[in-house]
Amino acid sequence: MRLVAISRLPQAISAAAALSILAWPSGALAASDPGKQACAQEARKLCAAEMKTLSRKKVEACMIVRINQTSAACHAAMLRIKAQREGAATPR
Repeated sequence: MRLVAISRLPQAISAAAALSILAWPSGALAASDPGKQACAQEARKLCAAEMKTLSRKKVEACMIVRINQTSAACHAAMLRIKAQREGAATPR
């Protein structure tokens, strides 16, 4: 039994790290943003390959592409992220 638990350890660590991707703070209150928390489960389903890369930008980009497949809470969070990205990309 102990060997089974040890063999699953890398998967558990990867899953925990991947779930935290969308919860990384981009602002003071981002970690408590219910929209981003709602997106974590959806990102596992919609953007599994990007979640494995542990790249926040890749996961967000994937979720933005699939925004119409997300819940209302996640959809709102992805719209905010998309607006922030577009605002940051605009030269001033």
